[in-house]
Amino acid sequence: MADTKKTQQQQAQAGTQTSASSGIPDFKSDRDELKEASQQFFRTLFQSGVHLVMAPMYILPDEPREHFITAGREITRGLSTLAQELANDFEKAVDQVKGEAEKVRGEVREQAEKMRGEAEEAIEEAEND
Repeated sequence: MADTKKTQQQQAQAGTQTSASSGIPDFKSDRDELKEASQQFFRTLFQSGVHLVMAPMYILPDEPREHFITAGREITRGLSTLAQELANDFEKAVDQVKGEAEKVRGEVREQAEKMRGEAEEAIEEAEND
């Protein structure tokens, strides 16, 4: 009990520490502490949810339980593979669109150069006349 109070007092003092040079509270460490606490909270919440969902599995005999666990792993592996294949296909589509865009950009540049040349010729003809 005394250790808990001592730890709480140390945490309270650490929470009110200020920057040595400016006397301004150190909010960055507070933010980092809050971030870590939030991550730990959500991790624990997720693990609790998993255990709650898996609770009916624990009352099954060993063989059916292993079957369900294996099926779950296979489903997870399949979803992972599906996501990876979708990402690869999306990357191929992006590369294809980039290639087409470069081709169109080149054609536009050629047209612009051609039009610039024609405009210069027209200006020269108008100046000569």
